[in-house]
Amino acid sequence: MRPLAAARFEVRVTVSAEARENLRLAQDLLRHAVPNGDPAQIIERALKLLVAQRRRKKYAATERPRASRGTVPGSRDIAAKVRRAVGLRDGGRCTFVGKGGRRCNERGFVEFHHDEPYGIGGEGTVEHIQLLCRMHNADESERFYGHGRPVKSPTLPGKSPPPPP
Repeated sequence: MRPLAAARFEVRVTVSAEARENLRLAQDLLRHAVPNGDPAQIIERALKLLVAQRRRKKYAATERPRASRGTVPGSRDIAAKVRRAVGLRDGGRCTFVGKGGRRCNERGFVEFHHDEPYGIGGEGTVEHIQLLCRMHNADESERFYGHGRPVKSPTLPGKSPPPPP
């Protein structure tokens, strides 16, 4: 990306033949709204829709949230209303603050983190959940459980687990 002006950037990409065809189809379908078929306007609209879709999926973001039954007590699932509130509160960014007082702010690979680990009864409430990037979430897990925490080995119904090594 290269800045052209305060609010304009040049973005160069190489796309597949399928993506090119989809862009042309979008230009044709949007001729009523974008008569000149400007690819920048088409891509901007597509990105807005994609971001809204991913926010709905990850943070249960919606204009009109419905009443929910919540989650079953003891469930590992985090209720949609909690994901929504945490996503808004944390701004979709990692909330880890280092020793120097600097916040991580990573937006990629962000995960919901239980302040008190789920494994010892941590609740999935707004007060007990925060967003951490994958690296800081793994770091917090290692701090609590130790390096190379034990993994439960799967057992088949009617079979006993293998003996410890």
